[in-house]
Order: sequence, then C-alpha cells, then structure tokens
Amino acid sequence: MSSNDLYLSSMYGRALSPGNMSEKQFWLLAEISPIHSEKVLNSLRDFLVLGYTRREACERHEVSQGYFSGALRRFQRTHQTVNRLVPFYISAGIPYTG
Repeated sequence: MSSNDLYLSSMYGRALSPGNMSEKQFWLLAEISPIHSEKVLNSLRDFLVLGYTRREACERHEVSQGYFSGALRRFQRTHQTVNRLVPFYISAGIPYTG
C-alpha cells in the first residue's frame, strides 16, 4: 500500500472550490465528515455551495476564520477519501446506480 492511499497521507489533490458544489453533495459529505457544529457546517455550505467568500461565510455564522480554515481542511479530507473509495464501488461495465 502506498502512502498516497492512506488517509493521513500528505498528498492533498485538487481543492474544493467555492460555489461549485451541489447542495446534495454537500450534505452527503457533511453526513460522514467529522464536523458537527451547525454554525461551521452552515458557513462551509455558504462558501462551497452558495459561493460566499470565506470572510462573508464566517461573519454570517459567527465562525472564526481560523476555525473555518481547519474545518475546510477536514471537509476536504472527507471529500478526498470519498473520491479514493469510488473505484471500489464502481466496476467497469457495471453502471453506477447511486
């Protein structure tokens, strides 16, 4: 097993970009993420789904920008882990049924 396959690997891959995530994808990732604070989840949603700036999202939900950055990193890790799991659930020739 290479270190790139490990959750705690230092490889980050592509970053999540603001305003480019669907509402459904966000809440599915939130369901399995280590983030439980409603305020933090709402600020992440404003940033990732609605496209607010980090500053606006933090101010709207009274979340410090430092804490937001840490939460965004944890959310990014959850997203990356799901992306790495996808090949185990999709086989060549078998359509994905969700």
